[in-house]
Parts: sequence; structure tokens; C-alpha cells
Amino acid sequence: MTDPQRISFTKMQGTGNDFIVLDNRTYRLSAAALSACAAEWCPRRYGVGADGLLALDDSQTPTADYRMHYVNADGSRATMCGNGARCLFRFAQAAGFETDTLTFDTDAGLYRATSTDDERALVRLFVPEPTDVQFEVVLDEAVPGAIRALHYTHAGTEHLVALVDDVEAIPVRDWGRRLRHDPSLAPTGANVNFAAVDEDGDVHLRTYEKGVENETLSCGTGVLATAVVVQRLGRVEADADVRVHTRGGELRVGTTNADRSAERYLEGPAVPVFQGTVSRPE
Repeated sequence: MTDPQRISFTKMQGTGNDFIVLDNRTYRLSAAALSACAAEWCPRRYGVGADGLLALDDSQTPTADYRMHYVNADGSRATMCGNGARCLFRFAQAAGFETDTLTFDTDAGLYRATSTDDERALVRLFVPEPTDVQFEVVLDEAVPGAIRALHYTHAGTEHLVALVDDVEAIPVRDWGRRLRHDPSLAPTGANVNFAAVDEDGDVHLRTYEKGVENETLSCGTGVLATAVVVQRLGRVEADADVRVHTRGGELRVGTTNADRSAERYLEGPAVPVFQGTVSRPE
């Protein structure tokens, strides 16, 4: 007999950005319950350990195959997660959605994903063009001098893009926390992406994520935000795909045709790690 207090999950990761993934069509957990689960299960060493929780649910629009819920490690709800969306696509396929392309609802709108390379577990996530792009933003508090320029955009969620010479020289946790909480960004705050462009036009990126309140190995929407900013600034070729190197691996941002007029996409791996069961929070 199935224990109603136990939840089955799959641990997944996309370039080291890791998630607890569950099928909420079975458990019917409310938004508040999902937040409580994330806050209890995501802490490392004390729980399963993850950057966030993903829940597959019934679609809320006739054009979507399913609904994606995403909750940060601290229990706060997030509008979108690029690495998480690719992982949930793989999870949905294993849960019975067997087509190569799936469309799904999120708090940031309708998205679509497809498999591009099963051997390397690559998933291509088609994304809306980032909005509210602001160059050379000025914050209320002082910005460290090693940041050459600071930009802002919304790529499913809020992002600062801080251009630096060497991402490895940046104290991401300290500077990210400070910038993320700048009063000018209230009340939502922003994820903080420290980016450098090398001589080959590749982007090297480290991200401090709000809701995790720490550096993560990769942030999909941060990769997208940064790629769009550096392209519009002319730091990389306007008609080329952008390769972004995170601490967890490489992601690619491109469009579906050469003149850049079609859909933009974020492509990278989505990998199951293990399965397990865990008790519901009391």
C-alpha cells in the first residue's frame, strides 16, 4: 500500500543547476505545500539538496501539454527557470508525454521545448525575447570598481548583467548578495550575472541567484539574459550563436534561422541523477 505521506521524486540537473522534480498530478500539492516542500527538502546536508523544486501539473491553457511550477530553495516561488524547464521537459517525457516537442505553461507565460541530441541529453528551450533591457543602469548603492558596466533585463525573471574582466577573480557570493538587494531593485530584487567575453566571443559566466541566495553552478535565464545583452552591445557577433561557459558546463543561445528574426532558444543538457522518496513536511 502506498504511504500518502511519502512523495516520489527524481533528482535532475542541467549544467549543475539541480532540482527535485515531482509529478503533482498525483499529489495535488497546493502552492503553499510546494513552497514548504522546497524549503524543507532543498537544503544541502540537511535535506535532499537542490537549487529548487519543479512540479509537473495539469495544463491551464488548451495549447499547453502541462503546467510547470518552480519554487526556489528558500520556498519562494519563481516565475521561470531555464535549466529547470529543460529538466521538466525530460521528466514529462518519462512521465508519458512521448512527443519530441512539448508546450507548457509557466508563471512567465507559454514555453516550448524539444529534444535535439538524445545521446548528449540536449534539450532546446524556445524562449520569448527578453524585455525591459536597460544599459548602464545606476544602482542606489556603490558598485565595486571591477564591474566595468552594469545592465538589466527581464528574461523570464529579473537579471543584472555585470561585465567584468575575469569572472574567476570575483567574490560572487559577497558582491552578488549586495547587488541583489540594492534598494533600486525592490521589491523583487534581481539575479546577478558576472560575465566576461573572451577573444573568441565566448561568454564566461558566474551567477548569484535570488531564492537560492548563493552562487549556483549555472542559471539558464541568466545565460539567456547575458547573451542578449552582450549581443546588443556588440561584444559578440549579432548573427552567431552565443556559447556561454558556466561553472557547471556549456549552454548555447541562438535563433532558428540565420537572420536572427525567428525564435530564440536556450540549449543545453537535462540529466536525471537518481530517484527516491521523501516525507511530506509536517
